[in-house]
Amino acid sequence: MLPLSVEEAIRGIAEDRTSGASKLARLALEVMGLAIMDAKGRPEPRDLAEAARRISDAQPAMAIVHNVAHLVSQLIAEGQDPKAVLETTRQELDAAREKIARTFLKVAPDRGAIVTVSYSENVLEALRAAHGKGRVDRVFVMESRPLFEGRALAKDLADAGIPVTVVADALGPSLMADAACALVGADAILRDAAIVNKIGTYALALAATDAKKPFYVACESLKLDARYDAASWPVPGPRASDEVWNGRGDRIDALNRYFEITPGRLVTTTVTERGTYTPDVLRTMLAQARRSRSAAR
Repeated sequence: MLPLSVEEAIRGIAEDRTSGASKLARLALEVMGLAIMDAKGRPEPRDLAEAARRISDAQPAMAIVHNVAHLVSQLIAEGQDPKAVLETTRQELDAAREKIARTFLKVAPDRGAIVTVSYSENVLEALRAAHGKGRVDRVFVMESRPLFEGRALAKDLADAGIPVTVVADALGPSLMADAACALVGADAILRDAAIVNKIGTYALALAATDAKKPFYVACESLKLDARYDAASWPVPGPRASDEVWNGRGDRIDALNRYFEITPGRLVTTTVTERGTYTPDVLRTMLAQARRSRSAAR
């Protein structure tokens, strides 16, 4: 059984409905740190492995949460210093956003409007960088129902001096006809190059493809997930229906899901802190990673 402080922290991650994957990855790292501190010495590998498994299960849609927790557990099990592992991983997570933003500048349109959905720290940083170079006319942010994370992104963009307009989710795709590109974050990139992200992403990607406009994804390489493809990805259960429709007594059901899969064929390029990758390259990379993992077992 895990220590009470670790159990409570994992519960906090599981109940978090609004934080983006990048923030949750930092929280996962903090919980691994709690598990290490509680050991009062060198932690047992099996205890860290259990903590990593529980953290991963708390946010199953977010590959970076799984990867960060298991990376820390594995490196310490291999004999690396726990404090050094935590600090190095923290530095890598903190530095990734700026590197992703610089990478985005290599592919971003010279000028124009950009459409996005939900809240992504990486998208925010990339848009700040592009605006600083005079390459963003305006950002259209789909509000991202039912929790309206897009509104929070719009506020942060406005605070950064970027012209921004919040739009209803259903309006966002039609704006691609006059936009320069779409830019979204991701909670996971699966081995067939499909991306997991907030609902509304699929419709935006279809519209971008139809308008022959680039559809970019900005995320850390730790969000690559060789465990699943679009067919095998374990879809998280539905959330509280009253977030969508409070129709008690009306005999009306409501289905509330936060995440959906967008096929890799609709993605132009994925922008990471290590460079840009087309879907074909990602499929090759993740196939190799899966073979390596199988061989190591």
